[in-house]
Amino acid sequence: MICSLERGLNVLEYLNTVRASTAHEIARELKIPRPTVYRILETLENRGLLYRSVSDSVFRLTGAVRHLGEGFIDEEWIRNLGAPLLQRLGEKVLWPTDLATFKDDAMIIRVSTHSFSPFSVDVGMIGRKRHLLKSPLGRAYLAFCPEQERREILASLRRSPDPDNALSRDEAFLEKMIASSRANGYSNCRELDHAKCASIAVPIMLHDTVFACINIVWVAATVDYEEVITRYLPDLLQTKRDMEAGLLKMGYEGMTLAPPDGAVAVAA
Repeated sequence: MICSLERGLNVLEYLNTVRASTAHEIARELKIPRPTVYRILETLENRGLLYRSVSDSVFRLTGAVRHLGEGFIDEEWIRNLGAPLLQRLGEKVLWPTDLATFKDDAMIIRVSTHSFSPFSVDVGMIGRKRHLLKSPLGRAYLAFCPEQERREILASLRRSPDPDNALSRDEAFLEKMIASSRANGYSNCRELDHAKCASIAVPIMLHDTVFACINIVWVAATVDYEEVITRYLPDLLQTKRDMEAGLLKMGYEGMTLAPPDGAVAVAA
């Protein structure tokens, strides 16, 4: 393994986790000699992947790091439509928001505002999985996708030995969850015990095709569920409508998306 490359990647990963750091902190945490850290930071800065604050000598990643993954992604609509609109939503509601797409019986977070939300308790959300039956993102997808697709997904979950998929065999739960999500226009997991966070999610659709699902996440102990519905659901639904209108303008009407393989990060 090329040691200098490994160290450079470690610095990028570290900055992606902590958001901002000094050269001294990077050297201490990664156990890399400080002169080496300065050389790495200078190289990354010259490549436009990070910038240094003049006031406090703190280094932060730039939006250019997104392009490192473009060979691994991505649908045009997520990059050009979904990410900007999700960022607009995050800036308005302040709570973290995510955009996720379906792949391999799970929802994969493709875009996230956790990196710049002042209320986020998580970082590095891109690429994380969310359970289809134990997350609002997953429930929104299942509730609004075509019936035949839902049957196939549930059949796959029922074959899984994972105990978390036991709900896929609970017909009463499934019927209630789907009916409630469709009646409300959004999905939740209020009956599940989440120690830190709660969320609601809505599908991004054209006709009967679910392109993605988006959510708003909040700290459950600080905001009542009813207050979220009153204050933030309208913004979430407006973002949904704007994404769907944008998909129409981009010519996606009647198209079925292939399963996504990648992720797009919203820059801080």
